[in-house]
Amino acid sequence: MNLKDRYGTIALITGASGGLGEEFAHQLAAQGMNLVLVARNQTKLQNVAAEIQKKYKVDVWIKTADLSNADSTLKLISDLEKENKEISILVNNAGFGSFGYFHELNKNKEVEMIDVNIKSPVILTSAFLPKMVAKKRGAIIFLGSVGSYQPTPFFANYSAAKAWNLMFAEALWAEVKPLGVDVICLSPGYTKTDFQNTAGAKGQKPLGGWSEPKDVVLRCLIKLGKKPSTIPGFMNWFLAWSIRFTPRRIAPLVSYFLFKPKTEVRP
Repeated sequence: MNLKDRYGTIALITGASGGLGEEFAHQLAAQGMNLVLVARNQTKLQNVAAEIQKKYKVDVWIKTADLSNADSTLKLISDLEKENKEISILVNNAGFGSFGYFHELNKNKEVEMIDVNIKSPVILTSAFLPKMVAKKRGAIIFLGSVGSYQPTPFFANYSAAKAWNLMFAEALWAEVKPLGVDVICLSPGYTKTDFQNTAGAKGQKPLGGWSEPKDVVLRCLIKLGKKPSTIPGFMNWFLAWSIRFTPRRIAPLVSYFLFKPKTEVRP
């Protein structure tokens, strides 16, 4: 049974103009899902939508929204309700990170990160989950990170936000699985997207190697309905779960030396 037959006809994907969001769009469309693609960049969304419609012959609607703004997120929900679009799969993919000493980072950007990475998924999940429960079918995907499993200096705010996504997703998984709704948190390691450049961490070298977006998304969709969370790549899995055997005092210190900026001389 494909995802369309299992959950319904429409998937909503945030952050769909590139990276993992775009890959989710392609793989869900390949299974016959119609799509609502959400991002801030309308031109990029139009390009993604045109390619998917041509390749998979599904319906694609684009919605420009700034998910760092709660009013914009609520308007997105209102517009979909007016258009009678029932969301069967919600992919809370939109998010971004920042890299550096927290006290030196842009404070407004750090708050915006919380709005996009945490507040927006809460608003969207609150809107669509009750309808899924009422129909006794549906799915919600959250984006975590290998950093969800440990404190990560220089990614402090980002890893904390992704830890929230992991905990929230796994809790919801237990709550609504008996009610017919599947929830999963995907926690990728370093993946070949623009995330590193956006976060300002271009020079970082991953211990677990680089993952391909296609492989990361495919694993998530295969594990959907089977597990509350998934970590693509053995080394990523090993690094995430090794924290269980590491003293809490040691874990952040190890991360500190792994991620400390290499070219900067501190006073």
